[in-house]
Amino acid sequence: MAGPKFDISEMEVTGSTGIDALLSREPQMVTPTSRVRVASLQQLAGFHRLSADTLIHKSDRDLWSIRKDADGSLTIERMFDDNGKPIKG
Repeated sequence: MAGPKFDISEMEVTGSTGIDALLSREPQMVTPTSRVRVASLQQLAGFHRLSADTLIHKSDRDLWSIRKDADGSLTIERMFDDNGKPIKG
């Protein structure tokens, strides 16, 4: 299943041309993720553990909960949105 296609030749560019500027102008290109199933401990390299069930992302300073699912896999879930409101899942 392919995602949306963007024709860069049709995009008018004003101001900065870096990836951050592009994503600011075209926010539909990125779907935010608030829940991640951990397939490898390497995925947790960007986090510090605050408690048994709470992580903080090193660069974003976002709080995430960590839990073990019934099948034994780990899932991390963002606790607050960009506006500081709790994410209900």
